[in-house]
Amino acid sequence: MDGQEVHSIVEDLSVRLGDLGDRWLQASASKPKYFEFTPIELYAITERMKLAEPTANGDVHADVANYVEFLHRVHNIKVRGMRGYVGTSNIIWNSLPFSLHLCKNLLALWVCDFDVRMISGLHNIRETCRRLVVHYSMKKISDFLIGNENVIPLEELEKWSRLEDADFSFNELQEIDKSVGLLGPVVKMDLSHNRLVDIGRHLQHLYSLYELNLSHNGIEQLDEWHTKLGNVKRLHLAGNSIRSLKGLSKLYSLEYLDVSDNSISLPEDVAPVGSLPCLEHLILRGNPVRQVVEYRTKLLESFGERAAEVRLDSRKADQREMDTVGVRLALKKAQREKEEQEKLRRLEIDRKIKFLSGDEPDILNARSV
Repeated sequence: MDGQEVHSIVEDLSVRLGDLGDRWLQASASKPKYFEFTPIELYAITERMKLAEPTANGDVHADVANYVEFLHRVHNIKVRGMRGYVGTSNIIWNSLPFSLHLCKNLLALWVCDFDVRMISGLHNIRETCRRLVVHYSMKKISDFLIGNENVIPLEELEKWSRLEDADFSFNELQEIDKSVGLLGPVVKMDLSHNRLVDIGRHLQHLYSLYELNLSHNGIEQLDEWHTKLGNVKRLHLAGNSIRSLKGLSKLYSLEYLDVSDNSISLPEDVAPVGSLPCLEHLILRGNPVRQVVEYRTKLLESFGERAAEVRLDSRKADQREMDTVGVRLALKKAQREKEEQEKLRRLEIDRKIKFLSGDEPDILNARSV
């Protein structure tokens, strides 16, 4: 893209923002919305800012200051790229690098259909951004969070100090790399519709993470996830290939679990989460276990005395189900008591046998001596 094209794009954008910028910002203050840029526009702005030229050529409406002021003030930006070439030119949409260093007060950034490796100038955004959305734009989380700063140790990099919501769904992520540690304060993270088969061990450092969405990936095993996650309360795992929930049995803070559309076939594969003290919502729709006769009562039974508090597939147990669960729990309790009594009886018999055979000292005679 030559200098003339850069000037033309920037002038058009300056005129548009000079006429509409203030009104758009005022409207978005009462009803937040995203202002959408194309990569070409942001590339042109970046290149124009490198030129030692007057901000305007006699036309106030085309003054560069219009878009500079707008970028300083705007709170929500969306960058929408596109596959292929720009029009009939030989310019590839996703090959145009740009900087966002002019964004001083950005609260939300949304990137769609663009290669995040082409984005720079995130210093200010890391300090102000609360919501980050990246769709169809990256193969590694570090491509965006670290970028060309990958030679700097992670602990020395700037953190996203105010980020609360990170949506990295609909990408091509195959792992959750260590760069997520830069999202320390994040509360909600969406990693659905990627290519993950495991979560690794880097999420455990996100101490504020409340809700995690891992739906529609390639996850099969949930091995000891309590060592890989912090105090997550809401966990979405729909649309994977999970067969057992045993690996979640020590996620004691978990309140909501969605494992719909997986491969769970037996009540025994669900039972391990029945001991979780805070779990109140369990979604199992689309699993083979729902074909088991009386599957609801068998699953509710695993929650013991908390069965009445749990919503299984968005529905609490009715009276008939609670009666059935109550009877089963009573029978189990009676069986345990019987087994305990039998165990004590056998221990007493063993003690007497040892005493009679001389293997155990006569405590009474020893005391009298």
